[in-house]
Amino acid sequence: MSPKKKNKRISIKQKRRRKILKWTSLIILGITAITLFLLSSVFNIKKIDVVGNTKVTSEEIISSSEIKTGENMFKFLKLKARDNIKKNPYIEEVKIKRKLNGTIEINISERVATYMLALEESQFAYINNQGYVLEISTDTIEKPIILGYKTENIEEGIRLNLEDLKKLNHVIKIMKAAEEKGILEKVTSINIENNQDIILTMDDEGKVIHFGDEKNINDKFVKLIAVLEDTIRTKRRNILKKY
Repeated sequence: MSPKKKNKRISIKQKRRRKILKWTSLIILGITAITLFLLSSVFNIKKIDVVGNTKVTSEEIISSSEIKTGENMFKFLKLKARDNIKKNPYIEEVKIKRKLNGTIEINISERVATYMLALEESQFAYINNQGYVLEISTDTIEKPIILGYKTENIEEGIRLNLEDLKKLNHVIKIMKAAEEKGILEKVTSINIENNQDIILTMDDEGKVIHFGDEKNINDKFVKLIAVLEDTIRTKRRNILKKY
């Protein structure tokens, strides 16, 4: 190769290197400028809005998120803030949005208590339809009490064991039918110890119903309602006899 061609090739390589170096420097400067701009006080958090919550207070959610007004909105990690909030058993889902007006929006989806577990020392564990233990309290709520469960070491935040979850699914089907028949509020407790013979108790009616399994639910409720109506008629006749 002649010295002329060799020098020409070297010159082309040098131009390419200079061009690459130039664009690399520009990109780095651009990224640095954008980063400094995003981290400037222009993007400080002015307000934190919490939406979708009813059980857990906005103050609790903001405190657990560790997001603070006055700080730059791009400095906190969404994933960390979300995980902190979800430590509360009542919180099912969390979505966090950064808005350019300085607002952080925390969108909450909560779990809802649907049943109680009777614990020792007059305590109750509130659970939802997915079997999560949401709260342990000495206060009762207007929900049926589940008896005969097998899960041990009940604590807030845990989920029922697999055996109890399967039974809970059967209970949900039964209680959905009870709601459709208009007698959901009459059920005060449900014993799931024997999955083949789920027992419903209706304290006000003085009834203990051996419901069996989750098969033929509608037929069973037709018979149950007939029994309840007959009981009501009998009570009315007895009252009238007194007069």
